[in-house]
Amino acid sequence: MLRAPCMGDQKGRIWAMRLMIFIFLTTFFWGAAAIFDKLALGKTSPFTAMMVRQFILTAILFAVGFAGSRLGNLGTVDLRTAVLLGLSGICGGVLGLWSYFHALRLGGASLVVPLTATYPLITVFLSWLVLQEGITASRVLGTVLIVVGVWLVK
Repeated sequence: MLRAPCMGDQKGRIWAMRLMIFIFLTTFFWGAAAIFDKLALGKTSPFTAMMVRQFILTAILFAVGFAGSRLGNLGTVDLRTAVLLGLSGICGGVLGLWSYFHALRLGGASLVVPLTATYPLITVFLSWLVLQEGITASRVLGTVLIVVGVWLVK
């Protein structure tokens, strides 16, 4: 059950609904992207695919930032935040994407995507270890179900 942090019933319901909409959109777009990635990797190397993808993303972000007068916000990012976002980009946008593209090029999307989607196992563990977030019985059960799901996909 989703519970909004310190909000009344109405605000809590709106918060939970918005959260679920963004989760659904993320899931849909990431799922669709895997199909485009698999099709593109038939004709190019993973590294070249990463460069093309990032160039296009950068151009779109600059265009949206410029159009929405948001480029000035870059100056408000402190050093710690910039370093953390840089590390996130290296882990997810470079190393993770590079290894994902190699796996996707070697295997079918219907196998690679579900298996790589087990990354929440790492997130749950690191959230406990680094962020000192609690581990609940429902999270343990969910983690076990992820492992069972991976076993079934193989």
